[in-house]
Amino acid sequence: MKTDIIVDVNPRETRVAIVEDGRLAEYKVEREQEVVGNVYMGRVENVVRGLDAAFVDVGIDRNVFLHVSDALTEEPTRRQMRHKMGSFPPIGEVVKKGQEIMVQVTKGPMELKGARATRRISLPSRYLVLVADGRDKAGVSRKIEDDRERHRLRELAQKVKPKGFSVIVRTRTEGASLTEFEDDIKFLMKIWRSIQNKQKHTKAPALIYEDTSLVYGVFRDVFDADINSFVVNDKVAYDRILNLCDNVAPRLRNKVELYRGDEPITVHYGIHQEIERALRPKVWLPHGGHIVIEQTEALTTIDVNTGKFVAAKSLEDTVLRTNLEAADEIAQQLRLRDIGGIIVIDFIDMDNSRHRRRVSKVLREAFSDDRMKTRILHITRLGLVEMTRKRTGPSLARQMQVACPCCEGRGRILSAETVATRIQDELRAARPDNDHEAYLIWADPAVVLTLIGPHAEYVEQLEEAAGAKLYVRSTENIHPERYEISGGSDRQFRKQHLPHEVGQVLTIYPDDVISVPAMGLVAAVNGYSIEIPEASPKVEQALKVRLTKAERSYARATPV
Repeated sequence: MKTDIIVDVNPRETRVAIVEDGRLAEYKVEREQEVVGNVYMGRVENVVRGLDAAFVDVGIDRNVFLHVSDALTEEPTRRQMRHKMGSFPPIGEVVKKGQEIMVQVTKGPMELKGARATRRISLPSRYLVLVADGRDKAGVSRKIEDDRERHRLRELAQKVKPKGFSVIVRTRTEGASLTEFEDDIKFLMKIWRSIQNKQKHTKAPALIYEDTSLVYGVFRDVFDADINSFVVNDKVAYDRILNLCDNVAPRLRNKVELYRGDEPITVHYGIHQEIERALRPKVWLPHGGHIVIEQTEALTTIDVNTGKFVAAKSLEDTVLRTNLEAADEIAQQLRLRDIGGIIVIDFIDMDNSRHRRRVSKVLREAFSDDRMKTRILHITRLGLVEMTRKRTGPSLARQMQVACPCCEGRGRILSAETVATRIQDELRAARPDNDHEAYLIWADPAVVLTLIGPHAEYVEQLEEAAGAKLYVRSTENIHPERYEISGGSDRQFRKQHLPHEVGQVLTIYPDDVISVPAMGLVAAVNGYSIEIPEASPKVEQALKVRLTKAERSYARATPV
């Protein structure tokens, strides 16, 4: 299988696509620093006996959830995990209210739920995972199937394992040497000693160890000799990746490429079209059937339908072939959409037990390449399959979409960040054939503020990327996902859409306010964004302001 890693770095977000045989397999978006993997000094705020859990303040938006099984400093036994209720001591005996403890976030916040944490710190590197659980054990990933290799790797792990720690050998470790294990352990123990040192001198709540960025995480977890290429469009990120190769994996250096094309990297590789399909609930199968994926707060349901499938000789054959195609597609879609938690698949009913076993086998095989841990139960006579897939954060849809204000949250639309990124991509894509001196852009106020920045800090960068002058205007008479871009001459747009100049006095009404940043406010007069840093954020009556700066896409003013 030919696998490529495509990295798109821009000021608002970093996007990483893993493409297998020309098809998008995984897509990750990093807009702000993730909390998963971070280690904090936290203070226990509440101990809830009815939940067998505590809530810990670590300094982020919401307190993290700490179940009693994660509050133990030693790894629970298999018997305890099988019989969770009643097999653990009361949460009040494990942690106390007001106690300061060190925790690591294992699952990010989602919707109304806060992040989940554990007291057993685990630190991953390229080949090994170091776990501070006091068990003194060495384990090998179950995905390494060769018994002889498993035995060899376990022996190597036992040799390098520090006392008081457990070590897990990762899937990609096949063929690794003792020297590589020793280098990994030295690196991990250096991090651990740094964490311990900060723990002694840090008062809760505080961050004491920040996990790696998305790009480095993909380099560490995915990039190996089997990868065809690692393509990145940012020179700084490119140099960092080369530096990592020099220190960790010199043989991979020649696989790293700097993208220099004129069109956006996501357009060049056709990734943007794949993302469009990944955000739709319905996915068509090769022979006319389809699956429908619906995410809820508690679980994800997947419905399999024959749709337009008519190529089989009988109904039984139609059902079997549709279910087999669906099994393979479901694995790919869950991986691409990064859907985790409880998943219920409703295959089309199959009376033949051999057919049910065959579909179940194909489904399990389809998940064999998934980096996330999955657990699949047997298929019932009704065609239902219950399964779980490890979830560490929000799915792709929850990252790229927000609740739709047009339907009171019953559906989902693209977020302002996503629409702003699309505008930027469209401007960049048009640049090679651009014969326009300037562009006029109309969009929703939230999109405009995201596009140019609350203080217009992105305008210069946008114009440089577009290779043209920009006149960005906001309007509430447009769908939040839609925008309009029209080209023309700078003189024409300046005359029609820049009627204001420095020194001019304007009147701002309460309905004109579109944003209240940390200081002052931002208003829109006929779509023209005006930042007033010195104004009170509460505008209850008309406010007169004098323009101190009047640019193409924004202005600044001070109250008169």
